[in-house]
Amino acid sequence: MRHMPVPLVIVIAIAVIAMLIWQRMRLKTSLTENQDKNFGSVADRLGMRVVEGDPNINLLYFMQQRGNYKRQLRAAGQPYAHPASFIVMDGVETSEYIVYRRITHSFGCFLDVSLEKSLAPFEVVLRNPNQYLIPLRGMEGRGELRETPSGDAAVDAQFSIRTADPQTAAALVPALQILASQLFVHVAGEGNRLWMSLTRMALPYFASAAEEYMLALETAACAIDGRALPARISVPSASTQATVQ
Repeated sequence: MRHMPVPLVIVIAIAVIAMLIWQRMRLKTSLTENQDKNFGSVADRLGMRVVEGDPNINLLYFMQQRGNYKRQLRAAGQPYAHPASFIVMDGVETSEYIVYRRITHSFGCFLDVSLEKSLAPFEVVLRNPNQYLIPLRGMEGRGELRETPSGDAAVDAQFSIRTADPQTAAALVPALQILASQLFVHVAGEGNRLWMSLTRMALPYFASAAEEYMLALETAACAIDGRALPARISVPSASTQATVQ
């Protein structure tokens, strides 16, 4: 077996170490440049306050921790007419058996609002999502949901709306128009709850456009409840809120 010359091994080792150092420096720089993607900053942008979890966790780089763990971040508030909350949770659990080990990974992320009226179930997704941004469709097996046109040709071409109440599809048009430029969309509702769920891959996209998602969800809630549609608001930062109070 032929061996690499010692000088070449040293060069390769130095190159690997240099690459690792460069990657860490790049990550540190990116985290500094994207502090508005920290959970606390995103909560501020949504008009909410952090009520659980570390506000400094960056959602653009929402990395899994080592070993077994459970983590939950939660923010709540009422930026518009409806009470709203934003939750991110994940974890790893290892179960040891005699002949094998089972490792369970969990992840969940929801932006939701409470409705005044009770809503028949519905679910909306993009017709042609990116292969890495396919949502988990929690209502896919619900037999009472039917593909329903909204009456807006552009919306119907871009989104698949499945609902048990045909009137819901038309009510969702203004909200879906707000989401038309987003690469990930999953909106659903039932009873007195309206929500968006996100996959781990979609979380960075949400962190970059959280205000748009919040406005779209509130717009849908107002249309369903028969309220005037919301105007875009400028949410004050946490420091501004503290000064006002």
